[in-house]
Amino acid sequence: MTDWNDRIVDEHTRRVEEMRKTASFHMKHELYKRPEFKFYHSLGIFNFFQGFKNDELDLGVYHLYWDRNAENTIEYYDPNTGERTNNIKGDWRERWYSQGEELQPVEMDNPYRPDPKKLAAVHAKEQHRMNMMIAKKLAKEHVEYIEEKEPWKKIPKPFWMDEEDD
Repeated sequence: MTDWNDRIVDEHTRRVEEMRKTASFHMKHELYKRPEFKFYHSLGIFNFFQGFKNDELDLGVYHLYWDRNAENTIEYYDPNTGERTNNIKGDWRERWYSQGEELQPVEMDNPYRPDPKKLAAVHAKEQHRMNMMIAKKLAKEHVEYIEEKEPWKKIPKPFWMDEEDD
């Protein structure tokens, strides 16, 4: 004879697993549809964590991580050739952590990972270039505005008005 408590626990566990599958699907879908997703691991982004908890239920923490030794299951469509390719080593994997479990992010030593200082310098240089372009555009618009709306500001002083008379 089966104990009712066992059935309740089994039903609860089954529902939690179903909810975890649904949450996992939505997390992966949101990440996979981003165009930069297939480059995250190349940029040194190996982990995504998301907790799922409310007042009544704690599903735990979802962890999507890059496993460089895994067999890749994602195919990419090449619009130029019409081919579906699967030529990337490694793949994204997932796991769930229950309440109280220690999170274990994946860390990888990637010699090709960009240097943060160099990236910051490139970003600052590009930001400066963009700011200069905006400043030039605003200055040009200002000159055009003065020429169109306030032409009297461009009229030179008469020759009989010397600077000494001011």
